[in-house]
Amino acid sequence: MNLLRLIFIALAVWVIVALVRNYLRRQAPPRQPPRIGTIVRCAKCGLHVPAGEALVKDERYYCSATHRDARD
Repeated sequence: MNLLRLIFIALAVWVIVALVRNYLRRQAPPRQPPRIGTIVRCAKCGLHVPAGEALVKDERYYCSATHRDARD
C-alpha cells in the first residue's frame, strides 16, 4: 500500500509541475529577435556588416579601416 501511495504522490506532483510550467509559458511574452538595423556590404571583400558599424568613404561601405584605406 505504501508503494502505491508513493507512486500516486509522485504522479500528482508531476502533473502539478507540468500544469504550472504550461501556464507560465503561456504568460511569457513572445521573444523578438534583436534588431540590428540595415545591413550593408563591404565594397572590398563583400562581408555583410550592420550599417552602424560600417566605415564609409566616397559613399561606399567598408568592414574595416584596412579595407577602407586599401587601394583597389
